[in-house]
Amino acid sequence: MLATQMLVKTQIKTKTCNAPQTHTHNTLDNFISLRLANYENENPLYNTPMSLTDWYENWDFDAYDANIYNHGLHQYPARFIPQLARKILRIFADSNSRVLDIFSGSGTTLLECKYLNIKEAYGIELNPFANFMADTKLKNIDVEKINKELVTIKKNFFDETYTYKNINFKNIDFWYTQDAKNKLSKLLAILHDIKNSDIRNFYLLVFCEVTRKDSYLDHSGFKMYRSKRKIFDDFTPNIWNDFYSTYCRNISFFKEHNTVSKNSQTVCHLLQGDSRKIFSEIQKESIDLIFTSPPYGDSRTTVAYGQYSRLPWQWLSASDEIISLDSQLLGGNSKNSDEKILTLSKTLCKQAQEIRNADNSKRINDVLAFYNDLFETLKSAHYYLAHEKYFILVTGNRTVKNVCLRTDLIISEFACSLGFSTEKILSRNILNKRMARKNSPTNKAGKTANTMLTENIIILKKH
Repeated sequence: MLATQMLVKTQIKTKTCNAPQTHTHNTLDNFISLRLANYENENPLYNTPMSLTDWYENWDFDAYDANIYNHGLHQYPARFIPQLARKILRIFADSNSRVLDIFSGSGTTLLECKYLNIKEAYGIELNPFANFMADTKLKNIDVEKINKELVTIKKNFFDETYTYKNINFKNIDFWYTQDAKNKLSKLLAILHDIKNSDIRNFYLLVFCEVTRKDSYLDHSGFKMYRSKRKIFDDFTPNIWNDFYSTYCRNISFFKEHNTVSKNSQTVCHLLQGDSRKIFSEIQKESIDLIFTSPPYGDSRTTVAYGQYSRLPWQWLSASDEIISLDSQLLGGNSKNSDEKILTLSKTLCKQAQEIRNADNSKRINDVLAFYNDLFETLKSAHYYLAHEKYFILVTGNRTVKNVCLRTDLIISEFACSLGFSTEKILSRNILNKRMARKNSPTNKAGKTANTMLTENIIILKKH
């Protein structure tokens, strides 16, 4: 259900900041050093920093599996890897903390809060499919009851007398063979008959993965292109086999999830809506840590979350509303390109001019719209966060018209204008975060460029 929202009305005096000031000489170092003991007896599936230097320098997690516990139930673009979330939460939160992720995606931060038995975890996410994934991942469901339901599902699927109605949505025949459309429609009708909502959602999440796998989608990226190989190779997906194999994998994740979270008392709040607005469900200055990863740019030219989610959510919702999602995300509306934002960041001001010099089109409007929207989310974060608490962002520096936009410095300067200090900016290689190695910056099929291979961890503190 869409949460009640109101526009940010807090009056925050802004100022233009020079190069970001860091304050790590003693305060942050001491804070982290004192809390390194929290890693004692850490689960071996997660990283254990051995020293302050180790904590600052090692963020790649190349030896670790990102698909552990319910993190592996369904993939999602550019999601946090759990080892990264865990490493931050061990230092900056404890069992009495209230943690907020303002771009919560498929729920990695909230899941790790649950596994660490943190008091409360809030997630804000505009994408309804991502919220559905997160809600399903966070549940504890009796595995034996899930298994029993499979008998009925299989019986009905192979029962030729079972009646159902074919699902139809925009372009469904473009993305599926007729046989796949018929069998997916039948399977969805069977799943909707499951009475227990948690068990039903478990199976619906399995179904969602099959709707992507058994479509004509090219899975090399997140944007919606048909695979030429599938089209010309007489593509005949086996719906039941793919459903069953995904079920087997997911049930194993759930068994492990139930074990590690069985004693957790974490209260999780999933709020569907726009992180640029204030949610009345979260009180002012009530949050002890905000940890998030905002989009790196507008969805049209970076990660298209809406396109990735479109087919599964069209099946589940029987609606085409999600088609407009990417235009609602940060930078999705170029009309938000107010140039006043340039007064809050000298870095952005300089780089905006470089883009103008390199390109006479309206591309700069997309860039400014994104940073205007991003600044609004920082204002919301300032409203929620308690004084002397930390706001940590993981983001990347994208390239537009051969200009590398220093989003890390731009965020730092924006934050300074709101009353945050930049404590530290760290860098990590993107090794096992699910991102396409190439994207299509021109939005034209076949024309690709390398995506960013590093990202930054920005540690801010509210004063």
